[in-house]
Amino acid sequence: MPNTYQGPLPSDESLVARSFRALGAVLALLFLGACGGEQPTAVASIIADRNPPVVALSKTTGTPPDSVLSFQLQARDDLGLKSIHVRLVGGVAGAFDTTFTSAVTTVTLPYSVVVARSVPVGTIVTVIAQAVDGNANTSTPDSLRLAVGNVTPPKVTITGPAAGTLFVVGKSGVLSFSARSQLKVKTVGFTTTGPYRFADSTILKAPLKDSVAVLDTLVVPDTVKAGVIIVTPFVIDSLGQRATGDPVSYAVQPISAVNSIPTVGIGLHPRVEVLDTVHVSANDPTGITRLGYEVRSLTGTLLAADSGASSGNLTVAESTFTWRLKVSPPATVVVKSFATNAAGRRSYAKLANGLDRADTVLLVAGLTRNLPNGGRLADAIYLPRYDRLYLTNIDRNQLEVFSLPDTQFLAPVLVGSRPWGISAWPRDRAGNAADTLLVANSGGTNVSYVDLRRGSTGREVYRYPLPNIHVCSITTEVSSSGQKFQQRTCYDFTDRPQFIASTCSGPDDGGPCDDAIVVYSTSATGAQPTPFPNRGTVRWENLITHASHFFFEQAIGQQAKRADTLEITRYAAQGVGSDSVLVPYQTRLTNDNGDQGLYSVVVDVGNLAFRDTTFLRNSGNFRRAIIGEGGPVKGSRSMMYDASRGMQMAIDLGLSGVWYFDQPMMDRGISRYFDVSDYVVNSNARVLGVSTNFDGELSAIRADSTYIIDPTLRLQGLMQTNGGSNAGFDFHPMNTGLNSPISNTRLAFSASTGPQIEVFDTYCYQKVGTIEVRDPIVGPIKASVRPDGRLVLVGASATGVIVVTVDRPFASSCAGGMRAAR
Repeated sequence: MPNTYQGPLPSDESLVARSFRALGAVLALLFLGACGGEQPTAVASIIADRNPPVVALSKTTGTPPDSVLSFQLQARDDLGLKSIHVRLVGGVAGAFDTTFTSAVTTVTLPYSVVVARSVPVGTIVTVIAQAVDGNANTSTPDSLRLAVGNVTPPKVTITGPAAGTLFVVGKSGVLSFSARSQLKVKTVGFTTTGPYRFADSTILKAPLKDSVAVLDTLVVPDTVKAGVIIVTPFVIDSLGQRATGDPVSYAVQPISAVNSIPTVGIGLHPRVEVLDTVHVSANDPTGITRLGYEVRSLTGTLLAADSGASSGNLTVAESTFTWRLKVSPPATVVVKSFATNAAGRRSYAKLANGLDRADTVLLVAGLTRNLPNGGRLADAIYLPRYDRLYLTNIDRNQLEVFSLPDTQFLAPVLVGSRPWGISAWPRDRAGNAADTLLVANSGGTNVSYVDLRRGSTGREVYRYPLPNIHVCSITTEVSSSGQKFQQRTCYDFTDRPQFIASTCSGPDDGGPCDDAIVVYSTSATGAQPTPFPNRGTVRWENLITHASHFFFEQAIGQQAKRADTLEITRYAAQGVGSDSVLVPYQTRLTNDNGDQGLYSVVVDVGNLAFRDTTFLRNSGNFRRAIIGEGGPVKGSRSMMYDASRGMQMAIDLGLSGVWYFDQPMMDRGISRYFDVSDYVVNSNARVLGVSTNFDGELSAIRADSTYIIDPTLRLQGLMQTNGGSNAGFDFHPMNTGLNSPISNTRLAFSASTGPQIEVFDTYCYQKVGTIEVRDPIVGPIKASVRPDGRLVLVGASATGVIVVTVDRPFASSCAGGMRAAR
């Protein structure tokens, strides 16, 4: 595609006209010179023009489309340009020829080349241009490298040390580089000039990144003379494009000419744990031979110190130390870091004013471990038999497994989609769990069975398909003609489980469970019909018999001016269980005399569903489960479920005697609707979380304060917990409420807004102590007794878990023998 110059025709006074007049004068001089036998020097130089044109290529300003290569050319010549030739080589081939039909001494030409879609983005195209003037002089070629897709060229910068830093002969210094490229960074390196010429590079491994930080070492041999070394960084992208960065100059001196002391830094958290680490770094041009730290009390007593040797060849050195501090938390200590250089000079870390830096830190309880691959924790459970904590990672679709003996995360267990609640398969009413974990997969409609005997950390072996439960209300309406008719309105709720609690029926003396009943709340969507968008439900499923129940008991009653009778149908999933009517529109009743009648459940339809999210937790003996309605407003409901009470088989209708249900519909174990209403009046709280003690005799509703209730939902007392929106709360695993015979089991543990765990006595509801930890607990708290008998608290932080062992007494005005944390 030729790019031909199409400028305006010159006027009589144009450059061309002036050139012709100049040419006539030259011819006249030539004639006179020939007559005189002598040629003037000025005329000879014009005739013998040997100055070539100059051509320059550059990228076009702005951002052209990715399918276009855009650039421009500037050319000039003293007398006049004749032609310009441009060619493209590489990923795109082409040529442009421009011929001038009039005298042009300066020109700027834009070029745009459309690139075929088959050419990969980032492909390099080289543009080469030359110009020829009227005397056939050819310019020096200029070239320009372009990349298809108009990607930004790679860039590299030396980020450290600063220009002018001193390097010592015979020592090594660390250089840091920052490089980036839209086409991924493949190699980062540097070259040196001056008294020492050297080159080095780092080839990065796949997968390549578009932005990297690289460290490299500059070794200054003993043979190098004093002077200034200039270091120039370079970067190469995945297509082989190379770019250099700004050079940085460093001074080089022999060690005999250097009189320096180390510059020391320290890195530690303001709240440190007994097994925490201290990071010490130092730099000195003569080399670092030792790094260390020391810890003192506020009165100056040395409590601990540690140090380690360095080779002395490196001008920059760093080391990470584990605390060697044998002091019980909480304790306030002062930490200082130091280093020694190759000349034997020692120095502490300094403040800006030149004084020694001394960091005052708080030694706190616990051990913090971050999640190996990130994510978000939703729920947790501890099993003493394995001495492991299992946590649902809702973002990673897996269970995180934390080993308390190793204080490390083990290999995770893959489960279903978006695992939320977790509980254990109940073995007996003494509180012993079986070897199977139950995980509510909120991204599906199933519950994962994780067999802890399979594999090193367990393995998912089955997904129980939860049924589709359909709810309808039937209302008797009156037509305009006075005729009565029935109107059926059906509501389809999601069946996706959220929180889950394990219960079972069986003897109260701790005997084996007769079944396994999981109580679960469901998540909600905006697609649910009015009046239930974004509202969940609560149900139970018997994993042995496949019986199901949809909790409606809290809604028994009727709305003003209407009476809705209820019908609930179970539709089996994947053939597990059977299709059945859980609550018929009318069920038959029979009394002792053989009389028969019909019975219907009447409900206030609006109270059937719960605000999202609804919390669940089972008692330690698997008898009871506490249910707390979530949501952003006050007036939330709470209910208690007791699996040992079973279904209601009869109803006393007063004078007509006892009538027996042809089909049981109502669960006797769920709180009565008037108890639920009474709780709301007594608390008027926004529920943030729930917990219950070992036997379910006391339950906690975490709200603005923490409300302690009994199995009938009667308010027992308030704990002034300081948690804001934090839901973390748990009872001591051996807490049996008011009947707890040992004072040191009458404990409850609450997460605070700050990095503390508050400890309460559940007999007098007083705070008896505070456990300082490193990070705030933002998720659940679990209290458990380990196989060695020690009480352990495990809380979920924003990035992982905090494990605290409790083994020291707290002071209490209402109970003695409490224990504190370490």
